[in-house]
Amino acid sequence: MKATKLWVLGLAFLLAAAPAAAIENRLGVGIHSWRTADEVLDDPMAEDESNLAAVLSYQLVLFRPLKVQVDLEFFPNGFGGSGEEAWSPEGLIVVGDRFYAAVGAGWIYSQDLEGNLSDVIYIARLGVDLPILPRLRLDLSADQRAADVSGITEAREDTITFAAVLRLTLTP
Repeated sequence: MKATKLWVLGLAFLLAAAPAAAIENRLGVGIHSWRTADEVLDDPMAEDESNLAAVLSYQLVLFRPLKVQVDLEFFPNGFGGSGEEAWSPEGLIVVGDRFYAAVGAGWIYSQDLEGNLSDVIYIARLGVDLPILPRLRLDLSADQRAADVSGITEAREDTITFAAVLRLTLTP
């Protein structure tokens, strides 16, 4: 728990100092499919809206190739089998431009959870950030999430999920 508090404190200091020196601010909206790679390979065309989460994303480009990203996922149909809507705030450190790797952490908030807040969930992400127009980008990514840090390196077809976020650059 002590490492988590230090990580959050460090991220807070980084975010507080960064806006003045930032190259770009990007705001994005997207979707995270919680169907695993295994499920997609078995039936690529299957649709299940209960496995979808809306994503609101803010990305601060400190200097190339370092970015700080804050996401908020919304699960209208609940998370992990609960029927109650859920929210997941997440913070990530992103390294890379077109191809990138990111690590971070987040939580899940829901009325159905004991205490309303989950334990920390660690995130490892690989992605591609494609320029579409001068100020518009498409971010496609694959996530591995785990309850402990060592779990993010144990990616398997039945634990990887996918997301797509469309981002608009707010500052030139």
